[in-house]
Amino acid sequence: MRSRKACFVYFAVFVVVVSSFVSCGRAQPPAPPQIVPVTRLVGSWQGRGTATIGDVPSDTGRLRISWQTTNESPAGAGRFKLTLRSGVSGRTIGIVADHTGDGTGTAEYDEGPRTYDFLVESANIDWSFRVEETTGTFGASRRP
Repeated sequence: MRSRKACFVYFAVFVVVVSSFVSCGRAQPPAPPQIVPVTRLVGSWQGRGTATIGDVPSDTGRLRISWQTTNESPAGAGRFKLTLRSGVSGRTIGIVADHTGDGTGTAEYDEGPRTYDFLVESANIDWSFRVEETTGTFGASRRP
């Protein structure tokens, strides 16, 4: 009985050793390339009062919209509302900002490639906003 146990132990050790040599000889598959985000400026606009900004094209629909309001006059009366809409139908996609007074903010949308437009409803305040589009490309990741 003892010799059967010894045989089994020797056999198990043999299998582990052979398996480790076989696995060492295999090449590991290469890691898939990472997708690196690439951001491009689509446009920037500024003004005072109500305006429609139309025909803003996007290849991906992944948008980062940054806005700022300044120079509220008279104090307490500044109002700013920025609406993202479909450039084809005029359908509201989202309210980017609905703000009173001086301020800043950022919103992100992923709505697919299309033409967009923006409706700015503003009173008693200067406004500006910029739209950036994010795409992805394969390559080495960059650290900030």
